Amino acid sequence: MLEHSIFLVLSFALILAGSELFTNGVEWAGQRLNIAEAAVGSLLAAVGTALPETFIPLVALIMGRTGTDAHSAVGVGAIIGAPLMLSTVALFVMGVAGFAFRGRRGHAALRVSREDARRDLAFFMPILLALVLLGVDHPSPVLRYVAAGIVLLAYVAYSITMLRMARSTDSIVEQGLHLERLARGDPLNPRNAITAIQVSTGVLAILFGARIFVDQIILFSGHAGMSPGVLSLILSPLATELPEKYNSVIWIRQRKDHLALANITGAMAFQSCIPVALGLIFTPWHLAPAELIGSAVALVSAMILFLNLHDGILRFANLMMGGAAYALFIALLALNGLFR
Repeated sequence: MLEHSIFLVLSFALILAGSELFTNGVEWAGQRLNIAEAAVGSLLAAVGTALPETFIPLVALIMGRTGTDAHSAVGVGAIIGAPLMLSTVALFVMGVAGFAFRGRRGHAALRVSREDARRDLAFFMPILLALVLLGVDHPSPVLRYVAAGIVLLAYVAYSITMLRMARSTDSIVEQGLHLERLARGDPLNPRNAITAIQVSTGVLAILFGARIFVDQIILFSGHAGMSPGVLSLILSPLATELPEKYNSVIWIRQRKDHLALANITGAMAFQSCIPVALGLIFTPWHLAPAELIGSAVALVSAMILFLNLHDGILRFANLMMGGAAYALFIALLALNGLFR
């Protein structure tokens, strides 16, 4: 048990280190490619920090080729758990960060781009709802493959829209490139080759960490007497979405509230398409009760966030509701005896 716990923690650390390298690298790639700051938050940073949540189900589903074993349960749990955590715990962390830095910021409320955030949420909610409804029944393989193709095309269209946005002339990346600093170069003027190496290293670290994580979570769940799918639903996103939360906290401290929220809502848009498409392709896509509860809580919390964005101001109480929504999810699992 202790050995599995240690490997689980080490795989977390490797995933997070890889995510930090990747995210830092793609931010500089966005600067060099002259991509709009909104797209850097909602697309590049969101995709970069969402890699762990994507690689974990990908590795799990490939390892469980029958789509009916514990690996499949881990994969689907991670797929549903990601948007759940983003729409609840991540918002709670943002509220705590705004409150903690209220002295240097002058206020605890976040001032965000209403249009950008509502665009991401309006993309996320109907897609996730449709796919959850599809998972209530046993969809045929043809229907699953068609649905996977549709959501992939939808995300391509979303990405093209984001990439066409114009970048502000005063947008800069304040954090230097990590690998350039180690190479004793200028981290605030990184070389393209060093940037590419850092991005590639981050991807490899995430993939290797995900491979270890999948094995250990199945072994850990067996020793703990818990369902691997439920454990993955709760534990996988809590660990793998730390990059989104970490980036958002840093941006809130720097008074870049629009980037902080865009990183979260952009990741939600990504999670409703790419990982779900993997689930549609590699599994029967029949959602268990715990996954249906998680999806419902995620959708309700996202809708509350959408409504609270009517004036572009997110107050401390608005964001604390994310924590309350997650507590409700855990309570519903316990009341229905779904932990085992």
